[in-house]
Amino acid sequence: MNTQSPTVLFVCVKNGGKSQMAAALMRQLVGDRVTVESAGIQPGSTINQQSAEAIAEIGGSMTEFAPQQLTDEMLRKADRVVVIGSEAEVTPVDGMTAPIEVWETDEPSLRGIEGMERMRLVRDDINRRVLELAMEFTGQPTDNSERYLRIVEDLGRQFDGTFTNDEVRQTVRDAHAKLLTNRTITLHLPVLVERFAREQLLARARNEGKEHYRKPELVFVCVQNAGRSQMAAAFAERFSEGRVRVHSAGSQPVDELNPAVVSVLAERGIELTEAYPKPLTESVLQAADVVVTMGCGDSCPVIPGRRQEDWKVADPHGASLDEVRTIADDIEGRVRGLLGELLD
Repeated sequence: MNTQSPTVLFVCVKNGGKSQMAAALMRQLVGDRVTVESAGIQPGSTINQQSAEAIAEIGGSMTEFAPQQLTDEMLRKADRVVVIGSEAEVTPVDGMTAPIEVWETDEPSLRGIEGMERMRLVRDDINRRVLELAMEFTGQPTDNSERYLRIVEDLGRQFDGTFTNDEVRQTVRDAHAKLLTNRTITLHLPVLVERFAREQLLARARNEGKEHYRKPELVFVCVQNAGRSQMAAAFAERFSEGRVRVHSAGSQPVDELNPAVVSVLAERGIELTEAYPKPLTESVLQAADVVVTMGCGDSCPVIPGRRQEDWKVADPHGASLDEVRTIADDIEGRVRGLLGELLD
């Protein structure tokens, strides 16, 4: 398998329904980490509308794709060929190295279930298999697939009455794709996905007027979300004593926190045990009362109607511990001043 950009090819007969659903679900889960294609043995001319609607219910999309003919070149390029249903037969071709597996999917119509109810059951059956395949192709333990399903259930209970199960599932899947982009270590990814998805749901609840208790929201943004913005968020959490909701994010987040930043904050009694670099999202920005940028330049958007500050703070990347301590002093003073304004 090409570990840099593996390719999965989903095949059915017409390439208008099940193989397109599988491809859409896979793309939603893995983002750019895996190249996803689909094709048909005898492709039709249109996408199945009910299939597209079932995928759209959980935030996926089939609208930009059309049925296409399976070719020998597709088979040669693939790292895995998945045939959905026994009706389509795929014969190996010269130069092809990918294994072929067949997914016998549930067919609710045999039980008298038709329409959108049938399509949702088909979608969910395919989704379970796609989730397992996504774990394999992104280097995650197999049991992570069950952990993600439990995350959806847990968040569904927490946000019951605020968001539907489909909305929660979409948020978790989107969080997985976003956090997967720059991470090479995926063993503990479910923990980060759960935190990130919860943050996005809370921000959305506020944006849509569904939040029951409103606190001021602060967002600290830098480039990597590994140093300056993490320090600012940590100080805001400490000094506000829970009276504000604090977020941090990066315009180009990296995999890990700056070790010097972690050490300097630990000296001050702040342990970054749950902090991690994460991307900036529209929902968090829209929910913010104050957005503080710290060196991300043109890549940090301006949000009309929001208070926005740009703090000219030195970058701790590559700095000595003494230099990082000085940077921390600067950021601490700015955070105390900001909180004094907001909380007064």
